[in-house]
Amino acid sequence: MKADDRTWLTLGEASRILGVDPDTLRRWADTGKVEVFTTPGGHRRFPRAAIEHMLPRPRARRSLLTALGEPPDRVAAELRKRVRSDIGSLSGQEWHSRLDPRSLQWFREQGRRMGDLLLGYLDTQRRGGREELVAQAEALGKEYGIEAAKHGLSIAEATQAFLFFRGRFMSEIATVAKRRSLDAAQVAALFEEADRALDGVIVALVEGHRSAPKRARR
Repeated sequence: MKADDRTWLTLGEASRILGVDPDTLRRWADTGKVEVFTTPGGHRRFPRAAIEHMLPRPRARRSLLTALGEPPDRVAAELRKRVRSDIGSLSGQEWHSRLDPRSLQWFREQGRRMGDLLLGYLDTQRRGGREELVAQAEALGKEYGIEAAKHGLSIAEATQAFLFFRGRFMSEIATVAKRRSLDAAQVAALFEEADRALDGVIVALVEGHRSAPKRARR
């Protein structure tokens, strides 16, 4: 095998590109972590493509909803339609039947407010604004958990109700991605941001449920 200078790197060149000590790269080569070619003279040569593949890839910049032509209020309206069309899947749950119409309305309203906050988060670039919107959504999640406990719902039942909302929210985000023909990197970035925010809300929900007076739980 001939080591072409344009394709192959010396130990020193490869280690500088990766930002690691030559001894570290030598160990990686010895353990098979990176491809290496040894010249007849005993010198190590590394494929440039293999070394560059080891470099961390820059994260795709997430496109804001408005920039995609999907303003949050429009997406929120579509999300509400999706929730209404699927709400029948909850009505058969035993815990759902224990809630009176006024309580059900309260939980639905919390879900709408939470959706608006999370969509606003996905449409905001400024870090401070994003953190504030997530904090408000988490506060709603905690309140949701407290009220669920007061109404006799277990943590599992409260989580089930939230997962219903989460599933519809992510489905609507997937619809946006499909409608705007986003590439794989853009879709991954959008889903990662949405997942991170929703994870924070569900943690807050569980904390809220646990903080409710024990006598209110079932």
